[in-house]
Amino acid sequence: MNPIRHNLNEQSASLKIVASSGLTLEVEHQGGRGVKKPLVLACQHGARRRYAVPRMLEQAGVLAALYTDSSRHSPLGKCAALFGERAPKVMRRLAGREIKGIPPEKIFSSDAYNLYEMGQALLGTQKTGILRLQQRYEMVSKTMKKWGLQGADVVYTMYHENLDFVRWAKAQGAVIVVDVFIGPQTYAVLAEEAAAFPDWYECPDERVVHEDDRMWREVAELADVLICPSEWVAEGVRTMSPAATEKIRIVPYGCSIDFAEKTNSPVSGRVLFAGGYALRKGLRYLAQAATQLKASIPNLDVRVAGMLPSEVVNHPICKDLNFLGKLSSDEMKQEYLSADCFALPTLSEGFAGVVAEAIGAGCPVVVTRESGSPIEDGREGLVVPSRQVEPLVSALQRMLTDRNFRDQCSASCLETADMFTELRWAERLIPAVLEGVSTTENSST
Repeated sequence: MNPIRHNLNEQSASLKIVASSGLTLEVEHQGGRGVKKPLVLACQHGARRRYAVPRMLEQAGVLAALYTDSSRHSPLGKCAALFGERAPKVMRRLAGREIKGIPPEKIFSSDAYNLYEMGQALLGTQKTGILRLQQRYEMVSKTMKKWGLQGADVVYTMYHENLDFVRWAKAQGAVIVVDVFIGPQTYAVLAEEAAAFPDWYECPDERVVHEDDRMWREVAELADVLICPSEWVAEGVRTMSPAATEKIRIVPYGCSIDFAEKTNSPVSGRVLFAGGYALRKGLRYLAQAATQLKASIPNLDVRVAGMLPSEVVNHPICKDLNFLGKLSSDEMKQEYLSADCFALPTLSEGFAGVVAEAIGAGCPVVVTRESGSPIEDGREGLVVPSRQVEPLVSALQRMLTDRNFRDQCSASCLETADMFTELRWAERLIPAVLEGVSTTENSST
């Protein structure tokens, strides 16, 4: 891949982002005096993609700060790490949110909403669904406003998180770059699926669909750049917010798992699925496919990694699935390395990181186009239509019984894996983020 170069004009001077051969992206100054290198404030809830985006911004020398909620660096996370397994389960996961590659002085991590929600849980007043998310966003926005912009020119935020802060930052003159990590049409797709299968868990109500749509439309209007990780997401943006079409920049994500040069050595008949949202990720279709395939593939073992509610685990349709529960990072690596293939018949994603992780291990995949993964049908695996059982059965049958085809797909995965490294991801992402500075400046002159 050729280095990605992007010029940012500022009067008689310009800034040039150059993807180097190493992990660091250099920022070069050309002409003029007092030219300020653009800085980016990254905002995210949770350890999304293991904090890869702020880490890449830091490596490029353009990170002003990372604003996030509880992590291993916050008081609550530190307490959880100190008490280890003795800490309450709700706190233990915070200890695992380790932020690597970012100086501590640039990490702003607040426990406010986690503590508040713990109190609500004790009182039995905890909110759920999108109302819970709105509560979080409002609380974190207040804290972020107190922290300010840290000298940043750009605010990189996720989907419709922290809208109050985004409005405030926009009013301060910041360029708003929004990572559209899931298709904005997702709740509409889920509502349609829920109507077809009312006995299934996780069915959104009309209020959820309405609120998600309202927040999305506002953030699409506020944004200067919309980072879409796949054509599926871009398609949703064009449909839901046609006026925002020109803001779309398609930037596929990467994979943050390092397999230490180990490659897939399959256990025959083992199919891996990973995810915590059964309805959206099409688990019911995989469950039906597993039941059909058992007769012809006696050693079939369809393994489901991820924390799922008992309503799903005990659903009659899932009787032929092997539920593994939530796995550690090392355990997930081993699953990728030992699976005969990876399956994700999802209804809507942004860019399914688990697919990139499987490809990185050399594990062939069976996915829908809605997974957002830029794979080619017949190369890294097979692409099947969503919400259909028979094509999924046929694809899995072929992958598990045609060993030559399966091994060819495995080899192709390893050839493709380089495009999912953090370096390649950074080469795609940094210019797209900083383009917002140039776009805004040009529109104001």
